[in-house]
Amino acid sequence: MSEVRDYVLTPEELEEVWAKYGKPGELAPGTKATKKRNSRRNQNNIQASEKSE
Repeated sequence: MSEVRDYVLTPEELEEVWAKYGKPGELAPGTKATKKRNSRRNQNNIQASEKSE
């Protein structure tokens, strides 16, 4: 039987983790994930259009 382990982060520790790895739902810190997760081509098109703006 596997043992379940959990832990609690302080708000400061949580902010550090978010700064390093991004919040839930982000591809990278500060970068929102697209709605369609399985389309890499779509992601590249979005990034290219953001750069041209």
